Amino acid sequence: MVSRRKIDRRKSKSHAFRLGQPFFMQVPKKLAATSLAGCALTTIYASHIAPKIEFEAFFLLICAFGAWFVGNRFAVLLGLFILSIQILNGHTIPIQGGPIIMALQLSSALAIVLMLGVARAALEIEWRAARLDPLTGALNRKAFFEAVGDETSQTGVTVLIYADVDGLKRLNDRRGHEAGDEALRDFADRVRKSVRKDDVFARIGGDEFVIFLRVNDTASAEIVAKRLHRVLNLAHFEGETRLKCSLGVLVLPAGSKSIDAELKQADTLMYHAKVDGVGLIMAISIKGDMQELMPFAPSVNSDGQQRSAIRSTERPIEVAIRDGFPKSSIAA
Repeated sequence: MVSRRKIDRRKSKSHAFRLGQPFFMQVPKKLAATSLAGCALTTIYASHIAPKIEFEAFFLLICAFGAWFVGNRFAVLLGLFILSIQILNGHTIPIQGGPIIMALQLSSALAIVLMLGVARAALEIEWRAARLDPLTGALNRKAFFEAVGDETSQTGVTVLIYADVDGLKRLNDRRGHEAGDEALRDFADRVRKSVRKDDVFARIGGDEFVIFLRVNDTASAEIVAKRLHRVLNLAHFEGETRLKCSLGVLVLPAGSKSIDAELKQADTLMYHAKVDGVGLIMAISIKGDMQELMPFAPSVNSDGQQRSAIRSTERPIEVAIRDGFPKSSIAA
């Protein structure tokens, strides 16, 4: 079995939240700033060795790109840098039509540059609003299928975790919807702290969440699922708004191309986990069929308190039936 330390140090990278964005919105700001600064220096050098050529349009274009890809502050600073270098190099600023006309030209150029930055910021806000759940900050259903649709084309073992928050309706009835909203935000924060940046975490219903992540093998999947279960359900909670959840964990082997049927299977596993009260049920999907990692009934102490919500072993369903597990039940 893969060690916990190895799983805890799984590679963290930028999340696939950018999926669905146009290419010109995916350029990293640091890369854009460095490239545009290099273009500005190159253009300044070109204007120095060819003073008869007017490079003002090139400088304006560089600043406009700076506003779009990096931001208005960077664009203004870049423009001031270009202007300062040009003045220090002895380039005179032609005044055609008097200072008023020149002021109008400069202010018009500045307005165009700043409007590009504002438009980019507004576009990003709208793009995020269309894909983020406003309450929890998790991806919404649309963004989830966008991200997972791209991930399923890659190789490797993936894990689909379907989580249903327990007790939300009861909390809403007793404490009001504000308390319920706070509980959902707290739940989402705990999940985010337990997964990597490139794992897909989405809210697809009122109290239903989905996590889609990639692991090395099924042993790693079991460790990750149990760790998440421990954080969400077994940790000591203070306060009534700290809700627990039921988890249905479906391990998808390499080559899985679809997610719709698998999502229903994970939902079914979650349902059995909720009904049977075990908290977590795992299974592995092979060509669309579920092969149970059969959970055993949780052990209890002398006070009747549950010691371990789940212990899973990977075995074919035929072996599980032969060993005495009922064919109609997922959990013993």
